Amino acid sequence: MKTIIERMCSISEKMRSPESGSKMDMSCMSRAMADINALSKQLQMTPTQVVILTAIVQKSSRYRIDAEDIAEQLGIEYLKFLTYNHEMEDMRKRGYIRIDKDGDVVIPKEVLATLKENKTVTPEPNEGLDTPELLTRIKKMLRIRDNDECTTREAAQDLDSLMELNPDTSIAIACKKYLEVIPYTEELVFYALIYRYYFEDDDRVGWNDIDDYFSEDEVDRMRGKYLKEKMELQTEGIITYSTEDGLITKDFFKIKDEIMNEILADVGGVKKKKQGEVSASRKLSPSQIKAKRMFYNPKEENQISRLRELLSPERFPGIRDKMKEKGLRTGFPCLFYGFPGTGKTETVYQIARESGRDLFIVDVSQIKSCWVGESEKNIKEVFNKYRACVKAGGNVPILLFNEADAIFGIRQTGAERAVDKMENSIQNIILQEMEDLDGIIIATTNLTENLDKAFERRFLYKVRFDKPSIEAKTSIWKSMIEELSDIEAIQLARDYDFSGGQIENVCRKKMVTGILSCSEPSFAQIREFCDEESISTSPTRKPIGF
Repeated sequence: MKTIIERMCSISEKMRSPESGSKMDMSCMSRAMADINALSKQLQMTPTQVVILTAIVQKSSRYRIDAEDIAEQLGIEYLKFLTYNHEMEDMRKRGYIRIDKDGDVVIPKEVLATLKENKTVTPEPNEGLDTPELLTRIKKMLRIRDNDECTTREAAQDLDSLMELNPDTSIAIACKKYLEVIPYTEELVFYALIYRYYFEDDDRVGWNDIDDYFSEDEVDRMRGKYLKEKMELQTEGIITYSTEDGLITKDFFKIKDEIMNEILADVGGVKKKKQGEVSASRKLSPSQIKAKRMFYNPKEENQISRLRELLSPERFPGIRDKMKEKGLRTGFPCLFYGFPGTGKTETVYQIARESGRDLFIVDVSQIKSCWVGESEKNIKEVFNKYRACVKAGGNVPILLFNEADAIFGIRQTGAERAVDKMENSIQNIILQEMEDLDGIIIATTNLTENLDKAFERRFLYKVRFDKPSIEAKTSIWKSMIEELSDIEAIQLARDYDFSGGQIENVCRKKMVTGILSCSEPSFAQIREFCDEESISTSPTRKPIGF
């Protein structure tokens, strides 16, 4: 008995004519009707859908194909293929194909694998789902939308349909109550906020956190309405501004707590934070980190390149396995130290983005508590959560301690004060965790003289970030102010001993001045901005900051 793929091969071969070459010819369908009818019954498809799917699988070596590619493979005109739109839509709804916003078609890898195993694709059930299952389906749909395998409208409509088919769940009841007059783009914002809260424990969401689910135009339109407080989600009282340290900030927003409580009623409602519980491991996924070109001095470039290679998804698992075989520790604690503004923190972000790793950013201020014993519990919780993520499998995440000297400081001998004892206890916990580490820690600091020697010994990789060389500064100037000539960039690099952060300050000041004056600042004005930035290095003043 032929397999599914064997029948598709037979259909493709029998539908070829001498004139069509390797392509199929729809006028020759009668030659392959035995295989077509057999697959039609096995896959529960119409004969036309079987032929179209065969053509798509034939082209599946390419990640995406468009309607014109499929029409060409079928040996028909593009306009004729458009008459099969209802067939394509049915195949999309059943999960055999996905169609993105540009009309490109992709056959999911899991579907292709299923067909190779001679199995039919079983659509996920749409009825009889509970709230946890619906939350998981929201997560999957957002991933599909993030990959551009469906349009924003299709994603919102498919989720709406799921809610309608499961009307007795708390999430469906809330959606029916609050989404009646909400446009589909804002509906997807609503679903994205639910996802961020439930799966990411995030109730401070900005546009950069969810913009991958929308086209650039859709985000721009919604952002404009949001700033004017005219989004329907705002006017209907569904979302509100988030708070930071008790202060309202308009940069972030969330679904109101009372509404989120209704949405998640079946799973316990809004999460209650316990006393001492910290959000010290704020997580950034690789897709949330914007690409940024970095410039280093030659020595730093070599060290960072080696570290990038080590942490790449292709090399890292094998390196860990070999270290285990030799009985060596598999943790990779790294220290980035040196001058402020030289790109230490941004380098960590870019390594996380390039290696596809989640980044857990430790908030030191949230760890330290005035309550006896709470600070120690907080730092243990940070490592417990991180360890659980490592054990969950997949790409090992990175744990970032920024400005690490605030917590990795020199231990006090003969400590008597409670605060000194607490500091020592925290540091002892971290030292032990670094010994037992089965993951990646990166700490950054400007003040290495404040680091305890015991911490210094435990860092496997230590990268010093010096102020950029003239060559590196020239590249930074050119990348940030593109209209500079080569000579002007070299002049600024030679005349001003700036870090990358200081150069960025000048660039920002130039941009603000240009917006206010409606004209581009001259090179002479840029030099004035540099002179103003140089105040911190004036011999008559004490340095500002670190």
